[in-house]
Amino acid sequence: MPTVAVVGLGLMGSSFALALNQARPDMVIVGSDRNPVVVRKALDRGIVSTANTDLSVVPLADVIVVGAPISALRSVFAGLGALSEGKPVTDMASTKASVMEWAAAEGIDLVGGHPMCGKEVSGIDAADASMFQGAPWVLTRDEPRITELVEAVGAHPVVMDATTHDKLVAGVSHAAFLLSVGYVLAMSRRKDWPEASKLAAGGFRDMSRLAAGDPDLYAGVARTNRENLLEMLDAISQELGRLYRHLETDDPRLVELFEEARAVRERWASHSPGFTPPPGGSVPIRPGRSASGPPSPASGEGNDLPGERGGEGQA
Repeated sequence: MPTVAVVGLGLMGSSFALALNQARPDMVIVGSDRNPVVVRKALDRGIVSTANTDLSVVPLADVIVVGAPISALRSVFAGLGALSEGKPVTDMASTKASVMEWAAAEGIDLVGGHPMCGKEVSGIDAADASMFQGAPWVLTRDEPRITELVEAVGAHPVVMDATTHDKLVAGVSHAAFLLSVGYVLAMSRRKDWPEASKLAAGGFRDMSRLAAGDPDLYAGVARTNRENLLEMLDAISQELGRLYRHLETDDPRLVELFEEARAVRERWASHSPGFTPPPGGSVPIRPGRSASGPPSPASGEGNDLPGERGGEGQA
């Protein structure tokens, strides 16, 4: 009977163990987490059959899945080095290039992994077996035993090298968190925020959701994907500057920027698995308008990159 060890039983690790238990009851799931309270919860709730605060369960496993946050990965890999020899090892961290370098330094031939899903809450109490359904799951290579597990929990594997992954997720995921943080801080520092907060509803909720994510998790993301994030923030700053200039001069072409952005969003939504459009469906787009040049097709240049369902709750 195949055995999978899940190292790190936070949101992602526990959700993965739950999903695998449901999809593959023939498998044995064992776990490790340095927090004894988390270990007890995982055992009491049947998330894993055996668990410890050390790595003593690892030799029992045929495959090792590391769900620890980025900040803990170096120490986890140091402990896994000798124990994981000959076993497929993958992780669930939000960045890949630095993580794979850390693993290689410990003699671990890591299959880098990143499920593009999550929540703005973290920890074992938020574990959700359905979280991976329909989500892209980046793998740095196709290792059959790992790919099989990814597919078993309902995700679809996307094979991609670590450098490309980090560049793409800086745009479709990590920069979105920074924008959410900037928006929340700007609002909270206004003198009239106490009054404004009483009016905050759907718009504020949607824009602020990612800012509710785990600060330590995103600190690890920022440290390991800094250059790509700086590049994305520069690009976003240029677009904000263009919006500012159009608004400042009451330029009628401002609406063209709105239309261009909506076209990109609509095209992404129409091709994104797992995306649920808002009630009432999409709004028709007026064709042939572009704020940055000659008339362009209504569909614009869409975003065909893997997206995320919800914010990341675990590195």
